[in-house]
Amino acid sequence: MAYVNTLLGTIHPEEMGVTAAHEHIMWGPPGWEYNPSLWFDIDKAFEKCYHDLMDFKLLGGRTFVDCAGIGMGRDLDIYIKLASSTGVHIVASTGFWADDGIAPHFRTKDIDYFEELFVRELTQGMGHTSVKAGVIKVGNGIDTFTKLEEIEHRAAARAAKRTGAAIITHGVNFALKQLEIFQSEGLDLSRVIVSHLDESTAIAKDLDRQVAQAGAYVGYDHLGVEDWSTMHFSMPDERRVERILEMIEAGFQDNILLSTDANCYHLRLGEPTPHNVGHTLRYFVPKMRQAGISEEAINGMLVENPKRVLPIQ
Repeated sequence: MAYVNTLLGTIHPEEMGVTAAHEHIMWGPPGWEYNPSLWFDIDKAFEKCYHDLMDFKLLGGRTFVDCAGIGMGRDLDIYIKLASSTGVHIVASTGFWADDGIAPHFRTKDIDYFEELFVRELTQGMGHTSVKAGVIKVGNGIDTFTKLEEIEHRAAARAAKRTGAAIITHGVNFALKQLEIFQSEGLDLSRVIVSHLDESTAIAKDLDRQVAQAGAYVGYDHLGVEDWSTMHFSMPDERRVERILEMIEAGFQDNILLSTDANCYHLRLGEPTPHNVGHTLRYFVPKMRQAGISEEAINGMLVENPKRVLPIQ
């Protein structure tokens, strides 16, 4: 039977409800935990994360997938307290970000090491805890796909086959390469979510359709990162709605997931980001309705599609 590993134990897929499939409670590069200034006001940071999660919950959100992975901000002690105090189902991830986010300790490890690490965190517990990860996160850089990143992706595919967990990727400029690697490892691509396909710099003709045609899920998960942002992937939400309409018309409604990729607390900047996970339900869903996207389609992208791909099979 399929199930979901959350920070407070397993839940049935029917309990997931509205799901934010690519988010971050806290995010920062390896070594963030040794920056003494970050913990000067940890109560304030916790309060910000708490209010973001409660905002999401009060708007109708139920499940929050944290994609920090190993070394990029995942703090299980804080995460568990947030899950307990908010009642939000928080799913944590094993795995890593791109090459430059992998700490030196791991850089000389081989595929077997990474595979066993991912399997252990999914089946026994993350770090020093018995709290199990629910998904595998992998990533690559904007301009390159390094040997270490290939090792990471191949290990993730092998761990996913052994455990039944889904993989969430980062780095859409190499989306098709990611899928090629997973296929070469014999992984069913219906277990893969390709994130950030709404990055303005990564939009390519038919890329979204190619990902969906291969059987993988398309993540539109920079919702709310609009013209106010200096990030390279910013663009108006109206353009994201247009892309969703095009995908629905092409018959790929069942392959779309939505999220904001917001950081409740940014460890590198030491300050909150201008929008949060609540943006999807507060602002983006009304934009979809105004554009004529049906309630059935909206429910599919926020509830039914996550319920199909994210649980461990």
